[in-house]
Amino acid sequence: MQGQIRQILTWPGSHETYRKVPTCILYHQTSPNEEAQVVAWGLEAKSATIREGFYKMEWFKLFLDPNVLRDGRMSSTARLPDLPFGKEPIDIIVDYLTCLWRYAKERITEEIGSIADLEAADVLLTVPAQWDAAGCQIMREAAIKAGMVQSARAGDKAWRDRLRIITEPEAAAIHSSTLSTLHRLRASQSFIICDAGGGTVDCASYKLIGQLSQLEIAEMCSRTGVNAGSLFLDLRFEALVKNLLQHHPVHLDPPSLLAFRHAFSETDKLAYLGVPDDDTSFRFNCFNIEDGHDPTCGLEYGELVIPGHVLRRDVFDPVVDQVLALIQQQLDKTPGKKVNALILVGGFAASAYLFARVQEHFGPSINVIARPQDCDVATLQGAARYGLGLVGGKAAVSSVISPRSYIMKVKLPAEEVDRYQRPGFITLNDAGIEVCENRLSYLVAKGAVLRKGQRLRSRFCKYSRGPTDSLFTAILYVSDSDEIYRYTDQGETYELCRWTVDLSTLPAFYYNSQHSTGGFYTEFDLGLILDSAEVLGVLLNDDGEECGRATFEYIGQ
Repeated sequence: MQGQIRQILTWPGSHETYRKVPTCILYHQTSPNEEAQVVAWGLEAKSATIREGFYKMEWFKLFLDPNVLRDGRMSSTARLPDLPFGKEPIDIIVDYLTCLWRYAKERITEEIGSIADLEAADVLLTVPAQWDAAGCQIMREAAIKAGMVQSARAGDKAWRDRLRIITEPEAAAIHSSTLSTLHRLRASQSFIICDAGGGTVDCASYKLIGQLSQLEIAEMCSRTGVNAGSLFLDLRFEALVKNLLQHHPVHLDPPSLLAFRHAFSETDKLAYLGVPDDDTSFRFNCFNIEDGHDPTCGLEYGELVIPGHVLRRDVFDPVVDQVLALIQQQLDKTPGKKVNALILVGGFAASAYLFARVQEHFGPSINVIARPQDCDVATLQGAARYGLGLVGGKAAVSSVISPRSYIMKVKLPAEEVDRYQRPGFITLNDAGIEVCENRLSYLVAKGAVLRKGQRLRSRFCKYSRGPTDSLFTAILYVSDSDEIYRYTDQGETYELCRWTVDLSTLPAFYYNSQHSTGGFYTEFDLGLILDSAEVLGVLLNDDGEECGRATFEYIGQ
């Protein structure tokens, strides 16, 4: 509002203030063949007791995980919720965003006194780093169906463009750019953002390629992400309670388990120190008063007592170790494995034990390890800064540094150097012209700095025997070497994919096919688009218009 970031702190279902609201929605289904209806969302849905005919939906963002989209429900995503009758995954997301946006508009209207400005407002959504283009597209469709953007006036044809999607690490990088920690970094130095949230942990590597005041930040390599976060501490804690109290079922009913989890989540989860707390006894009040004493399992006069070393072994260490492994994986993928700063954001980053373990593990190799005071909402703050234009009028992460070379195998007219170095590669084509096979055409070299969305165009030529000979097979190779090769038998290059391009959509091909009595040549451009999430190939006509597209690689995997 007027260049200021305002945050919603009060939510339906509570008089207390919350900086974040649970991703949870509650449905009621009156009969088996009737579509379920939304009855609550957020805090109200989270605290609701499930009765017959009610569905509490959590974890539904997992439906947009790339592995789920490609392979369906897998054992690693067993927490995917069972959908009520008549609902698809996108419907759940639409319903939740509808509730969230309706309430947000009410609160914003109270602040500005008018809802008119919201009709033309830009809306930003943050998504986990490991989501690919398909997951982002589904989220975009859901947000549009939820009415988060809409036409504001007659002739407003570009209203869908007001919905923008930004990855969580990128948003966190924008917010972290305001930290004095990063202001001490110089051009060419690099840093890692680790966004440790509730259900996901994402890592991304960035490099300063200009002055920080201009926010010239380039993403250095593919991002890494995993379904692990502070919510998994809750799940492991609940599993520990069930194991300890397996012979005392009176304390394992849903209200009791909810009480135990709430006490752990609200008090001990973030304050737990690790080894210094090994000899500390953590006490949790039992919800039920009967059967309250059995020291052999930790029940002591109505309290469940759990030693600190047990919490560390069974609850904290498995999850924290997973985060450390993810950061190490990102560090290994960073060119030169040299990083000058590591910034932790997200709700889980507020954990004293996680931060201590990160400092212990990476402190000897990374000079600066820090987290902002508002780390739990750093991603949202960064997205808001980007949306409000508080990042110098351009995207904070405006560039991508290619993590490898992308190369095409092509046939080109033979040159003198080819006749000298590779005479065996030279053949005569149907037109009697000498061509050199197994030549390499670099679309982008490893380490090249590209603007996001930039198209790298390369000129190609195909000889067609007739109007039906319109298919051109482009073979895309990759190389992790810093050297530039001329031929396929030099160095180590790996075939990534084969892209069959149909040139019949090109006006030049149609014209040549109609005006040639025999074979003919068609010149055309293939473009490469390198995003921080995927590598795309596009077929372009002479006017630069796109006539075809394919995804070569999802580099987030």
